[in-house]
Amino acid sequence: MLLVIAAGAAGLYWLGRLMSGGCAVQPVSQVVSPGREWRAVVYAYNCGATSSSATHVSILPSGEKGPQGSGNVFIADHGHGPVPADAVGGPQVTLTWVAADRLRVVRPSHARVFRARTTMGKVTVSHTLVPG
Repeated sequence: MLLVIAAGAAGLYWLGRLMSGGCAVQPVSQVVSPGREWRAVVYAYNCGATSSSATHVSILPSGEKGPQGSGNVFIADHGHGPVPADAVGGPQVTLTWVAADRLRVVRPSHARVFRARTTMGKVTVSHTLVPG
């Protein structure tokens, strides 16, 4: 009986992974805007051993739950090169709100960038490179 329950739980776990694209989303950090209207979230998006862990940044309204999918402002990975890593293996990113509607994203210059938007709704985003 216990074996059947364990097999069922394992099946549900893998079904959930398949339904979510097989990728794990892990929060790394978040900062709330000075006016508390927005929050910027750094999270790792890891799709397993065949791909490197990617760092994503999303800007969300303060009360909104998430993120679940791809970053809406910034996405980068190591590009299989020497890039400073965060606690969960993705490129290290630092976020700073410089005003209620302006976010600064500081990232390693050698990270392989897939998305680097400069606006998200009413928020302006600047990207600053640091060596690495």
